[in-house]
Amino acid sequence: RLEKDSMNLDKYERLLRYVYVRDLFVNAKLIGKGYAEVRFYPPNFRYKKDFENLEGIAYRNRKGLWAFAVFQPPEITTVAEKLFPPEENVISWQDADKYYGKTMTVEGLIVRSYNSGNACFLNFHSEWRKYFTAVIFASDFDKFPPDPENLYLNKKVRVMGLIKEYKGSPEIIIRSLSQIKIIK
Repeated sequence: RLEKDSMNLDKYERLLRYVYVRDLFVNAKLIGKGYAEVRFYPPNFRYKKDFENLEGIAYRNRKGLWAFAVFQPPEITTVAEKLFPPEENVISWQDADKYYGKTMTVEGLIVRSYNSGNACFLNFHSEWRKYFTAVIFASDFDKFPPDPENLYLNKKVRVMGLIKEYKGSPEIIIRSLSQIKIIK
């Protein structure tokens, strides 16, 4: 059976559904086994807390995709303020590509930003395809002030999280307001 939330279709006209096979909640099972990362898109938030709890348990038990240093640990969004490293451990955005797979704090000036509606991109260089970018996905927009693309533009910031390679460039996915701080 397929269960509908608030929104019926996404912008690509795909059906948005929670999936059940008899009594098995397939979405929850995939997340609990570590086979899927939690991502929600407004206004579909019915099982958000439950799914985030399952994701946290899967991460702590290193199940599925959490067995590898490829995905942003879900815990980082709840304890990020405690994890911001001391001043001497902060790296420049220009060095981010040397730290793939590591959780670091990256510092720099946001010189370009863009909100596609699906994600907000905070770029540290005008040639954004080649250099470090911080990304906020639409599923997390509700955790941030309105218009993050304008809030952070031309500000010196520190971004904390797992540095991943995406299309040849380093990025951090920001899932919580506590992962980014304006310092100037």
